[in-house]
Amino acid sequence: MNNIYMVFFDLGLDKGGITSAVLNRSRYFYKNGYQADIVTFDYKIDYPKVVEELKKSGKMYSETKLFNMFMFFEARSLAKHSQKNEALYSHYERLLKESFCIVQDENISRYFSKTTGEYLAYKKGNLETGNYILDIFENNQRKERVYYRKNILKRIKEYDLKNRLIAERFFDKLGVPFLRRNVNRETGKVGKIYLFTDDKQFENSPELCSYFLSELIEDNYENIIICDGPGSFPKIVNAGFKHVKEYAVLHTNHLNKNNVEKRKETDILKNGDQLDGIVLLTESQKKDVSRDYNLNNLFVNSNFIEVPDIMNDYNDSKQKIVGMVSRLVENKGFDYLIKVAKTITNVHEDVSFHIYGEGEYRSKIEELIHENNLEKNVELKGYTTEPNKVISQFDCVISTSQVEGQGLSIIEAMLQQKPVVVFDVNYGPSDFVKHNQNGFLIENQDINKMAESIVYLLENKSIAKQMGEQARDDIIKKYSPEIVMAQWEKILGL
Repeated sequence: MNNIYMVFFDLGLDKGGITSAVLNRSRYFYKNGYQADIVTFDYKIDYPKVVEELKKSGKMYSETKLFNMFMFFEARSLAKHSQKNEALYSHYERLLKESFCIVQDENISRYFSKTTGEYLAYKKGNLETGNYILDIFENNQRKERVYYRKNILKRIKEYDLKNRLIAERFFDKLGVPFLRRNVNRETGKVGKIYLFTDDKQFENSPELCSYFLSELIEDNYENIIICDGPGSFPKIVNAGFKHVKEYAVLHTNHLNKNNVEKRKETDILKNGDQLDGIVLLTESQKKDVSRDYNLNNLFVNSNFIEVPDIMNDYNDSKQKIVGMVSRLVENKGFDYLIKVAKTITNVHEDVSFHIYGEGEYRSKIEELIHENNLEKNVELKGYTTEPNKVISQFDCVISTSQVEGQGLSIIEAMLQQKPVVVFDVNYGPSDFVKHNQNGFLIENQDINKMAESIVYLLENKSIAKQMGEQARDDIIKKYSPEIVMAQWEKILGL
């Protein structure tokens, strides 16, 4: 039986993009009889809780397993030990018990030496649940930060005299240390790592990650690795597998908005001959990659796309709503969106732009809205957990993005029968947006043409409705789960 391991750095509750794509793929693979699980390298103090919440919300399939590097070596440590490390716990308990305790409030306490009055410790957190941190001081300088979850000591950070992180120690639930890693106090990068469970030393984090993969995955022809995070590529190829089949998926454009190669993505392409295959999301990207790199193992396949019911929550108010669901990041072209909004609202004051999403570019967008006096017309609605519901309230959906991997937010809008107006950028939109049929494909950065197309849809409701219906039909025909699954079976030789 084939075991498929999908590898990327971390798994989180509020992550979209790659995380959603991998979780969806695991669901469909399992439903078609293939075991497809997730492998991550990051440390989370409550990873089991994250998995529980993801499965509870339905984002993660009930049978999908997570193999995390720290959880893996903690389990290996527990297999070797059976007794609690009482000395570790008593060390900190004795320090607190033999000190003066000054309680600030129910969540914060400070501890001082009964002999000298020296500041010894600071405790902050929820003491009832046992989720708290304990800072240890020496000569009034923080020396350690100790992390507890449900009164179990999980991790200790070490600091120098300038309060810079210099090392971290990780403990299993019995209090036995299983891993220590040094941290460069100047750069914050992880240095040498000591894996106590296996009596091994590693020069850096990638070396440990490669070792973890070699320990987790048996080197046979039935096992398959899919590299979903570009930073995971060197960790996979350096794991030393001879028989495991190895693939990589490029979820994003390998070029930035200035047409300059991205380091991690192009590292995969430049060394793609070490893989059994590279999967791209669009035919247009494959065409360019084929032209620029000497590779004969390129495939095209979409991410799995859920086909939702149509919400039918049409905007029947007098207000005309143009919508966007997107991360608030620079490459989404919000400066162009503001110009489009300004052009339209100068003539049509009743048009509103509703933007759903969060990101580091939010303050800049707010600044642009204020500078253009668009506070009444452009609203930042924040993150939504119900994208289909909010999309259903739009008259049309736009994208001013300057670079795309595929454009899932555009596809989601089309599945809700919304006509889209998008800039024709690499890569994605031109693969599924048919100009003047299911939407409008606009020459990149042509503000006036985009504004003109939006106004046309707002003023011609019947045509907009017809375009939206066509959009849903086109997406389903092109990206149905059955089609995507059949292509994966072909690519992986299942």
